[in-house]
Amino acid sequence: MGDLRKLLEGRWAGPIALALLHLVLAAGSYHPAPFSGGDDAAYLSLARSLIERHDYTDIWDPALPAHTQYPPIFPVVVAIGELLKLDPAVGMKYMMILISTGAVLASCVWLRRVTSPGVAFLAGLFIATSPEVLTLGQEVLSDPLFWLFSMLALIAWRNTAVDREGGELTGRIEIRSVILATAATLAAYFTRSAGAPLLLAVVIWLVLRKQYRAIAIVAAMSAPFILAWWWRGHINGGDGYLAPFIAVDPYNPARGTVSAGDLLERVAKNAIAYSSEHLSRLVFGTPRTGVAFGAAFAIAMTYGWARRLRKPILADIWLPIYLTLVILWPETWSGARFLFPVIPLLALYVGETINDLAKAASHPKIFAAALILAGLVTVGPSLKKQARIGSVCRQQYAMGADFPCTHPYFQDFFQTAEKTRGRLPEGSVVISRKPTIFFLHSGYRSVLYPLTNVPDSLFNLAKRVSAQYVVVDQIGDLAPLYLHPVMLARRDDFCVIPELSTPNAAMAKIDVNGPRQPPGTPENSFRSCPLGNAVGR
Repeated sequence: MGDLRKLLEGRWAGPIALALLHLVLAAGSYHPAPFSGGDDAAYLSLARSLIERHDYTDIWDPALPAHTQYPPIFPVVVAIGELLKLDPAVGMKYMMILISTGAVLASCVWLRRVTSPGVAFLAGLFIATSPEVLTLGQEVLSDPLFWLFSMLALIAWRNTAVDREGGELTGRIEIRSVILATAATLAAYFTRSAGAPLLLAVVIWLVLRKQYRAIAIVAAMSAPFILAWWWRGHINGGDGYLAPFIAVDPYNPARGTVSAGDLLERVAKNAIAYSSEHLSRLVFGTPRTGVAFGAAFAIAMTYGWARRLRKPILADIWLPIYLTLVILWPETWSGARFLFPVIPLLALYVGETINDLAKAASHPKIFAAALILAGLVTVGPSLKKQARIGSVCRQQYAMGADFPCTHPYFQDFFQTAEKTRGRLPEGSVVISRKPTIFFLHSGYRSVLYPLTNVPDSLFNLAKRVSAQYVVVDQIGDLAPLYLHPVMLARRDDFCVIPELSTPNAAMAKIDVNGPRQPPGTPENSFRSCPLGNAVGR
C-alpha cells in the first residue's frame, strides 16, 4: 500500500491520471464507422498476408508484388489483433484506443521529465483531450504506434542524459542504455518511415554531446535493418514514399515532378493548411479557425523552442527536422495526424511560453486559471459533440447498419464491395478507386484506375491485369476527372450489373463485344447486364 501511495504521489500521478482521462474520453468517442482513406485496409491486408501467406505482399494487387511502402512493425501488430479475432470495426478500434492511451501516458511521462510539473500537467491535459487525437486515435493507422515509440525513444535517450533528479550525467553513456534507446528509435523508424528525422536527430544530438561510442552503436544497430529495407525496395522496384514526395500532385501524374518553385508553393500551401485547419482540429476539434490562431500558435511554439536552444535536448533538435518533412509532404495528403508524434513537443513549447506570460502578469495564478478555463470552455463542446456522435454511430451499428456515420458516396462504395463478395468468378480482378478497401470487403483483387482520362489507358490496364469489372464511384476527388470521362467516351464497352450496384457506386463489366446502344440513347445511359449474364460471358 505504501508503494502505491508513493507511486501516485510521485511523478507518475499526473501522467496516469491524464492517460485514464484520455481512455475514458476515447471510449466515449468510439464509433464503428470505417475509415475511408484506405490506409487502414492496407494494414489489415498486409496483416492477412503475414498470416495466410507468411510473406509481406500487396495481396490486394493481382500482381502480388512485394510490399515496399509501409514498414512492417504496425502490420505485425495488426496481425496479432487478427489472430486474436479482433473485429476491424470494434476490437481493432479498441486496440488502437489502448495504443493511443499508451502514447498519451508516455508523452506525459516525458513532459514530466523535461519541464516543471505545472507545465507538464497542463500540456498533458491538452494532449489527453485533443479532439483530433480522440477521433483519429481509434482508427487502424500507424500514427498512434509511431507516436508511442517516438516518445519511448525520447524518454530512453533522456534517461541517458540525466539522473532521476534531473541532474546532468557526464561521461560515456552505458552500452545497455544506448542499446535500449536505439531499439526504441528503430521501432519508431520501422513503424513509419517518417521516423528517419528522429534517427538523424539522435546522431546530431550525440555528436553535440561527443558520445562517439554511442554513435557507433547506433550505426551498428541501425545500418543492417535500414539497408535491408532499402534493398528490399530496390530489388522489387518499389518507390516507397519517394514517388509521391517528388510528384507535383500524386493524383495527377501529368504534372510531373517538383521543381524548386513547386516546393516553395507546397510549403506555402501546407503552412496555410496547418495553421488554419489542422492545428485547429488538434486544439479545438473544429475544422477551421483562420490563419490568425495558427500564426499565434506558431509564434508561441517558436519562442518556447528557441529559448531552449542554449542547451538543447534531443526533442529540440528533432522538431525542426520532422516539421520540415511534414511541410514538404504533398499538400493533398496533409493532415493533423502527421503531427501526432510531435504533439507533446508543441504542447511543451507553447506551454512554457504561456507560463512565461503568466509570470509576467500582475496576477499569475488568476491568469493561469483564466487560461485553463478558456481552454476547457473552448474544447468542451467538441468533446460533447464527439461523444454524441459516437453514441449515435454505435446505436446505428447495433441496429444492423454495416457502415454507420459514413458519407453516402463512401458508404455505397463499401456496400458495393460487400455485395460483390463471392458473386464474381474466382480470381476476378476489379478496377476501383480504393483497391485496398475493395479487396478487404469483397475478397477480389483490385487496382486503381489510371489517373488519366485517355480511354485506351483504362482498357490497356484491364488487359494487363486481366480485369473484367470496374466500380463506378461518385467519390469526388478522382472519378469525375479520370473514370467518368473514359466511361462516357466508351459507354458501349461497359454494362452495369444492377444486383451489385448501389445509388452512388455501380459495378460495371468491361464488355467491348456487347451490343451498341441505339441512336437517341441519352449520353450517360449505360446498358445493364444481369449478374448471371455478366459473369457468364
